[in-house]
Amino acid sequence: MAIHWAVSDMINTRQQRILFESNCALAKETFLNPSGFYQHQHIIYETSSRLRHLQDWSFHHCVQERNIVAQEVAKSVTNDHRYHSYIAAGGPSWLQHSIEREART
Repeated sequence: MAIHWAVSDMINTRQQRILFESNCALAKETFLNPSGFYQHQHIIYETSSRLRHLQDWSFHHCVQERNIVAQEVAKSVTNDHRYHSYIAAGGPSWLQHSIEREART
């Protein structure tokens, strides 16, 4: 479901060259073997259809330790009820420092 939302948001904000990353092994498996998830075929089909609207995209599986900024953003969104894109509005003050720290590692 999170990938579906991410794809929809990238289309809605007219993004074109997207690299999706997730540390969720199940998300990776869904892309590699969609027929194995028959109970979710509708959302998988809808997400795949929406991906065709993006000019260039890729999906990468990453280890949790390499995805700290994304985890911090997700926690901030859920804990602080920030359901609208605050990154487009400049983001919280800690975000830029976290991005720079992760880029150095």
